[in-house]
Amino acid sequence: MSILIMILSSVAIIAIVKYGLVEGLDRVSLALKWTPKARGQATGYATSVPELVALVAAGLSGVWEAGLWNIASSNLINLGLMLSAVTLHRRWKDLVLPRFRSELGFAFVGIGAPLVLMQWEFDTHVAVIPILFALFVLYQWVDRKMAESDEPPPEESVGSLPIALIFCVISLALVSIAGIFLGDSTKAVVEQMGIHPAIAGWILGVVTSLPEAVTFFAVYGSARKAGNPESVEETQEVLDNLAASNMSNTSLIYPIGLSVFLIATQLL
Repeated sequence: MSILIMILSSVAIIAIVKYGLVEGLDRVSLALKWTPKARGQATGYATSVPELVALVAAGLSGVWEAGLWNIASSNLINLGLMLSAVTLHRRWKDLVLPRFRSELGFAFVGIGAPLVLMQWEFDTHVAVIPILFALFVLYQWVDRKMAESDEPPPEESVGSLPIALIFCVISLALVSIAGIFLGDSTKAVVEQMGIHPAIAGWILGVVTSLPEAVTFFAVYGSARKAGNPESVEETQEVLDNLAASNMSNTSLIYPIGLSVFLIATQLL
């Protein structure tokens, strides 16, 4: 029963993110005339909300290893999903363009950092928190320095910004509620059912990566429907989505979750 609740709460979080938070961000991007690069990064941050909820819930429940494996596995799965979308839509040639070096580089940094920290058994050290936050600042700085200019945004905004913000706020509230069930059920799965935390983390990783799967394929699918299947702007959006998702998982969500875990273990 616990594993069913864990999966159902994860699916609920994904549905809320996809149909609420991501939809809200799409409306914000239209209202504020965002470029494909900015839209991709915003989507990457939005689709990382399930990992944030899962890791914080795991930290509060004292099952840190499961939460961290959720981050590590999710980043690996995100890469596989991006490559699948690129393969399906025959866009491999885009990946070798110099303009995408920083996005791909940071996507791999996001994958490697938690794996290295776990291998060195340094993943719960308090010093990791400022180091990873500094890594996110570096990502933002390098990304802006190396990225080429995007296509100009549309001249006129579309949609209502207040409605878009309401979508986002309500979605975040619902995700937080679902996260309570996710944390309790994950703890029960690990402690009562005897499932190894790494396996529980991989289960969560598969489930929480579904929003990225949806958005990666949707970007290329929309371009094909619009009769513009060869534009590199779609790959720009997809790779910024990947880099932002992986780097936010590793250098924002990881240190936030670790802070919660360290505080919780001191209070318990």
